[in-house]
Amino acid sequence: MRELERIIKDKEFIFESLHDGISIIDHRGIVVYVNNSNTRITKKEKSYFLGKYVQDIVPDSGMLGVLETGQRLIDITTHVFDANVISNIVPIMDGGRIIGVISIFRDITEIKQLTDKLEYANTTIKQLYGKLHKINEDMSDFVAGKSQSMKEALKYALKAGMVDSNLLIEGESGTGKEVLARFVHKNSPRKDKPFLAINCASISFNLLESELFGYEEGAFTGAKKGGHPGYFEMASGGTLLLDEIADMDIALQSKILRVIQNKEIMKVGGSRLIPIDVRIVAATHKDLRTLVASGKFRGDLFYRLEVIRISLPPLRERKEDIIYYIDNMLGKMRKKTGRKISLGEDAFKILNNYDYPGNIRELENIIERAVVMDEDGIITKKDLPLYIAEHDIKSSSQLNLQYNDHFPTMEEIEADAIKKAMGKYKNKSKVADVLNISRASLYRKMEKYNIN
Repeated sequence: MRELERIIKDKEFIFESLHDGISIIDHRGIVVYVNNSNTRITKKEKSYFLGKYVQDIVPDSGMLGVLETGQRLIDITTHVFDANVISNIVPIMDGGRIIGVISIFRDITEIKQLTDKLEYANTTIKQLYGKLHKINEDMSDFVAGKSQSMKEALKYALKAGMVDSNLLIEGESGTGKEVLARFVHKNSPRKDKPFLAINCASISFNLLESELFGYEEGAFTGAKKGGHPGYFEMASGGTLLLDEIADMDIALQSKILRVIQNKEIMKVGGSRLIPIDVRIVAATHKDLRTLVASGKFRGDLFYRLEVIRISLPPLRERKEDIIYYIDNMLGKMRKKTGRKISLGEDAFKILNNYDYPGNIRELENIIERAVVMDEDGIITKKDLPLYIAEHDIKSSSQLNLQYNDHFPTMEEIEADAIKKAMGKYKNKSKVADVLNISRASLYRKMEKYNIN
């Protein structure tokens, strides 16, 4: 003890001048000295340490292990109260005996915080890149076609791109709602910022909340170290598509409403508000007005989302666009496969007569399959899925049309179908219903075929 006291007294001036913290224990493990920097780093007075067993006050200091083994510990990272420190711990020798242990440690709390922030930023960048690389920058994906309804949709989409208002896109599954949302984004001042999309119908309530808002470290079992940024945060400055929003839990709808109103979010397990700058685009294949009336969707959120509304008609109501989609898809398949591929007349007539319950997405799948099945560079009836050909035969037989001198055109078949339906049903709403088209489409087709 006297030798250890002498060493401390001789070196005390040096110890007190160091920016690093100093702790010394004797051969019993009792703390006998701490310097002023120790107090600064630990936020504890010297009296808190002196005369106490080191294991009782700093259990993971590592000093007791060095006292027992005599093996020095260099550059070890430990946690002392609220501080992260890096320590060098060495035994104090007197001849061959260990008379004490000295720990010299440096506060790296700020460095640790900066490292965590950097790791968080890198994680965010990787996650954002993983989502962004899936987005096709070539906007040739959006083919408006020549139908009047799609010309209207394109006109509204371009107008929507000029402003920053919330947008609601309605349409059946497969009509291209996400593609249209991406088109709006690419024609907006936010075009150089992220575009992200999340399907609200495919994720459970708890998971969807953490995906949208992100979460802090330790927010729940399995939460990643350092937390996780949400879609709102990752889409900062850009556009976020909430696809199939009608299926979002009503409890989460209220939180989305607050985001729209206050332009800020709070992470799951968090305690601070984070300001955000994100344009929200919502999409649904359901009638939100009906859901609002039945209490299944918040009316205040609906009106916030429906500042601008664009409705995408199903493909069966705009048959004149089918050829444009087919040409676009074949062009992509030619580029992808390096093959010269064209569409035969018999295949086109079948494709043009089909109703496409899956809309554009179904047409894409049909064309891709036909290209795979084709062997001579011309897609014919035999290359189409069997259910498409069977549907065509069934539709013709149901109409019971008689054309003795020629094979009927699609226009002739469509006109005869309308005439037969009108002969059976006098109410035009019923006619439109049995033909599976809207009343507006029925009137346009009646005018087109000069049907009174």
